[in-house]
Formats: sequence, structure tokens, C-alpha cells
Amino acid sequence: NWERLHTAMNEAQKFMNDRYGVYPYPVYAFIQGGDGGMEYPMATLITGERNYTSLVGVAIHEWMHSWYQMVLGTNEALYAWMDEGFTSFASAEVMNHLRKKKLIQGNHVDDPIINTIKGFSRFAASGKEEALITHADHFTSNTAYGVGSYNKGAVFLNQIKYIIGDKNFYSGLKRYYNTWK
Repeated sequence: NWERLHTAMNEAQKFMNDRYGVYPYPVYAFIQGGDGGMEYPMATLITGERNYTSLVGVAIHEWMHSWYQMVLGTNEALYAWMDEGFTSFASAEVMNHLRKKKLIQGNHVDDPIINTIKGFSRFAASGKEEALITHADHFTSNTAYGVGSYNKGAVFLNQIKYIIGDKNFYSGLKRYYNTWK
């Protein structure tokens, strides 16, 4: 699976550069190690014993942090939704693109955020939802942090895209990146 990873990552980088702004460094490394997946500047540590689609998914998610946390310098402690939410939104789109290209298993879908929306909706209905602006260390539970940061942030972006349309949304997302990088 590790030997196959470069094919998907090369295609992913083309898509990510085109859609979200150009990754500014000449290399990025995926290193077998750690206890899941963890992003660092220009590298990600990922556990090794994974199926191929899981390996690609973790690699994409952690690499997307390079756009929003590393290059833009988003403070994940203060604005977790702006790191994890943007990263989750973009990761879902990249994985959907890789499915369309038949580089990973699964079906390409019209809205890759739909399951995130459904999960967020169930949590919001529970009454345990917390504000997006909550400091990462001040959520009342790990679940509230996870849903508030990863899911709600991605849902927020999807709502903006719906309101202003794809062309304006992606133009604005790229402008945001290019202005603040």
C-alpha cells in the first residue's frame, strides 16, 4: 500500500494546487510511524498497517493541514474549525476526486460533504452542539470538539458554497489562501 501511495498523492497534489492554491514547497513526506496520522510542516506520520483507501484518506487529510494550519498559520487552539473544518471539507473533495479517477475504491458522489452534514445534524439535534469559536481546550467533551471543529467547520464552508455558488466560492477560497499565505 505504501508503494502505491505516490500515484494517488501525485494526482491529489494536482487537484489540491488547482482548487485550493499551490503548495509552496518542493517536497512533502509521508512517514510510517506514530499512532494514527499527525501533520507536521512538510511531513506526516501515519501508522503503517492500513488498507489502501484508509492510507490515502489519512495522507490527504494530514497533508491538507499544510494549506490551512501550516501555510496560513491558523491557530488550531483558538480556531479549530478553521483548521480542521477547512481540512475536512477539502479532504472530502480530494477523496471524491480520487474516486472519480478510480485511484481509490468507492463511488464518486455529487456532494462529498453529505455524510458530514448528516452527522453534524444528528449531533446538533442532541442539544450538545457548541459554538464554532469555542477554544479547543474549552469544549465540554471530545465529541463536541470533534463535531464542532471537523464537521461543523466543513458544513459552514459547504453552506457558503451553496449561497454564493461554486465559481465564487472556489475563487474566494483560493484568494483567501493566496492573500494570507
